Amino acid sequence: MAHSAPPARLATLVTLPRSERRLAVRAVCVLVGVRVALATLSFARVRALVDRLTQRHAVVADAGAARAVRRAVDRAARSVPGSVCLSQALTAEFLLRRAGCAARVSIGVAPDGGPLAAHAWVESAGVLVTGDADDLGRYRTLLVYESAERPTSDA
Repeated sequence: MAHSAPPARLATLVTLPRSERRLAVRAVCVLVGVRVALATLSFARVRALVDRLTQRHAVVADAGAARAVRRAVDRAARSVPGSVCLSQALTAEFLLRRAGCAARVSIGVAPDGGPLAAHAWVESAGVLVTGDADDLGRYRTLLVYESAERPTSDA
């Protein structure tokens, strides 16, 4: 019996360094969880859940971690159907904050007179983690959820 080649995404996943592979798998799991939460709970309850599950004592800026999370969420979004900007933003925030990194989630609307267009994006350590940089200028920010950087203590 001939074995078929693994799907391209699985083949790509296997070739990633172990740390990126683990983060990619974690991103898929979190993204699925966020999608289910957004479909079954109010946004306020989902926000509270993310906050509760991501509490850390130290929050730092780490551009390398932010870029790794961006790659992982991009991969996950291509694998999980219906992964819109809000679910991607909350997934990125969750992963960043669990890693002890600062995250800023912004939600905005485009006031261009057409049908209501809303968008969510995440920034961390000067890196746009989710969202399209070329498109962000058209949105007026309405809400911001931010984990401020705090110095670590040696205590």
